[in-house]
Amino acid sequence: MEHDMVVLAALAGEVVLKSPRVRPRFERRLARNASDALRRWGARCAAPRVWEARLIVEACESPRDLEAAREALLHVFGVHGAAVAYRVRYRGLEDLAGKVEEVAAGWVRGRRFAVRARRSGREPFTSLDMARVIGARLLPHSAGVDLEEPDVEVHVEARHGVAFIHRGMERGPGGLPIGVEGRVLALFSGGLDSPLAAWMAAKRGAEVDLLHYVLASPASLAEALRVAALLSRLWLHGYTPRLIAVDFRPVTRAIAGLVRQEYRQVVLRAAMYEAGQQLARVTGSEALVTGESLGQVSSQTLRNLRALHEAVPLRLPVLRPLIGLDKEEIVEKMRRIGLYEEASRTREYCRLAQGPVTTRADPTVLRKEYEKVRDKVLAAVEDYVVIPLR
Repeated sequence: MEHDMVVLAALAGEVVLKSPRVRPRFERRLARNASDALRRWGARCAAPRVWEARLIVEACESPRDLEAAREALLHVFGVHGAAVAYRVRYRGLEDLAGKVEEVAAGWVRGRRFAVRARRSGREPFTSLDMARVIGARLLPHSAGVDLEEPDVEVHVEARHGVAFIHRGMERGPGGLPIGVEGRVLALFSGGLDSPLAAWMAAKRGAEVDLLHYVLASPASLAEALRVAALLSRLWLHGYTPRLIAVDFRPVTRAIAGLVRQEYRQVVLRAAMYEAGQQLARVTGSEALVTGESLGQVSSQTLRNLRALHEAVPLRLPVLRPLIGLDKEEIVEKMRRIGLYEEASRTREYCRLAQGPVTTRADPTVLRKEYEKVRDKVLAAVEDYVVIPLR
């Protein structure tokens, strides 16, 4: 039998459902991001191409490269799932069934199986026809058919005389291809919350740059860089993300010396907002992203978030992807995307408030307290470092 092996990826439903005018732009960006991912994962294959709502990676040099390509595509936003597949050409349903038998007879031997068939609307047979005829060919090699809880599934996708045979796709991240929604700047400590917030913004199609404030010790920058580099390597494909580092120690000293104790944490948050807004101009960002979760800490109560928006003159939207997540959900998601182990090692370097803190800040008081240190904030953003994460 003549066949070759490829990596087959399904596009996320959101990409497929875009209008005929928009979808080609999303597919081009997806292919570009996938190509970058293949390079980063060391997969020696031809450039990916989109065909019939599938992303195909072919001409891989070895089985190791096929597996590296599959793993790479599972880290590309806009990919619903991916699998290594046999690609065969066929003439008619019986010919296709015979070729599937040659590939999959060993898969089903001694096991209960199910055929999951798909075909384009232009084939002279239905998906049910495919499942019936292919199943009949595989049945003598197996322990029987079980459509509900099979030991193995045989997936066959047929269109235009070409079929792909595989054992099921592993789930990808979905979302939109990075770059179709512009650029954002994410406040980034390197702990559990901020990397996930950056990841979720990237999943929605944004190119994400990271902003780290050195609040107490330069060691925090080294830890943030460690987590940022892993986030970039695993997930931020198709562009060169940057980390902007700002020495915020003069700001935290001013807050500790000038601001009422119960307002120090929320004033620091206000300072981060305004500094982030100023630095967004450097990166051309259209929004700020934070790892805030409603009620998780004192500065993130609903009343304090409202007071912050009244007290600080913000001209950019602040996106909070984690707003409805609790800490257990954040930890579970961080484990799933491969960032938990690195991020959990990040220490907290700055504790401004040693006593009671306000959870119901008065916007007028907050504005007055913040004005005591605002000049320090504006001075801090004049001196920053941009670090490419490649």
